[in-house]
Amino acid sequence: MRVWGFGMAGIMISAFKAGLLGLLVGPLIVVVLVFGAIIFDPKCGAGDSGGCAMSVVTAPIAVALPSFALFFLVGFARALWHRRPADVGASIAKLRSWGREE
Repeated sequence: MRVWGFGMAGIMISAFKAGLLGLLVGPLIVVVLVFGAIIFDPKCGAGDSGGCAMSVVTAPIAVALPSFALFFLVGFARALWHRRPADVGASIAKLRSWGREE
């Protein structure tokens, strides 16, 4: 994974890009699942009032924001994980001695 830029701005940009990916992937998966449910549901078909067809529109709209948030959070955590220090003990020792002149 490549983190763009330096510091927190790069992490936020990569997390936002992951969120945009979720904005595309989540509704696409839901549309496929809804079409599968419509095909195998015996109540949907000729003589239907249109409720089954409306679920093709409403389900992706309902899942768009949660999928963006989920992918954003996963991308954010992943970017933070990749930016962690290689040697945690040395980083803690460096923080403890911060401001002291040796």
